[in-house]
Amino acid sequence: MNKPPESRLQVVLADLRRAVDDVILRHRVTPEELFAAVDWLRRVADAGELPFTSVLFLKSALQATEGAGYAHPETDGASPWEMEGPAHLPGSPELPSPAVLPMRPDEPGEPLLVSGTVRTTTGAPLSGAVLDVWQIDADNLYSGVDTRDFLPLNIPNDSSGIPAHNLRARVVTDAGGHYEFRTVMPGVETFGFAPDSPLTELAEALRLPGVRPVHIHAIVTAEGCLPLTTQIYFDGDPLAEGTLEGPVPASTVRTTVVHDAPDDYRAHGLDRPYRSLTYDVVLRPARSEAPAG
Repeated sequence: MNKPPESRLQVVLADLRRAVDDVILRHRVTPEELFAAVDWLRRVADAGELPFTSVLFLKSALQATEGAGYAHPETDGASPWEMEGPAHLPGSPELPSPAVLPMRPDEPGEPLLVSGTVRTTTGAPLSGAVLDVWQIDADNLYSGVDTRDFLPLNIPNDSSGIPAHNLRARVVTDAGGHYEFRTVMPGVETFGFAPDSPLTELAEALRLPGVRPVHIHAIVTAEGCLPLTTQIYFDGDPLAEGTLEGPVPASTVRTTVVHDAPDDYRAHGLDRPYRSLTYDVVLRPARSEAPAG
């Protein structure tokens, strides 16, 4: 009698069981420690925070699906994929490079100039590539979205009074594939955990605060290339070494340079010093398949 093929549930659960067994045996996890972990899960459920635990593994799940086209960037120098997040808005204004992101006349935050080149993995610069960029402001708010857009996480975001596309734009590269835009240093995005919650206890036990590293989002597209969702992180931010949602790719962590000479910042239409960083984006041609793992 032929044995029926295993279902996806059976295959995945069997691998999960083996992985958990390996961790338990390798680290000699005691029954008391195992029961403490189960009790922690019970308290998470009792606190109504079980949906929030998705933040622990969502990035990995999305890397295996939405980010599959940019798997194993070390094989060809492609830029690493990072998850989009819930704060993206379509329809941001399209601006030629160099650009100034839409912002309020009194936009808070330290001025920041971001520039770089968009090219393929073969080194060819990509004219007309589009960087759809968005970020949180210096007051820790995203424009155009509210708390409901971040569910199941409880991230407070009252954007009333902020223009819908503040600090959002689609920046187009020039003939040489170069882009440049001026913005402000981003604020801090929280995971929305309650101060006395079990998830906050876990973050504190892991010495990982319940906030994300400072970052700028971008979706980069160009004709003939696979679209890339990525993020820019900042050197010197201790959270760039890792958070609850997983590690940050080292190549996305960039160093900023302070420009405090009056002639320099006035040349950019500024009345005070600014920071700058360079971030080159490398896209994979659409005809290429992601390298096998």
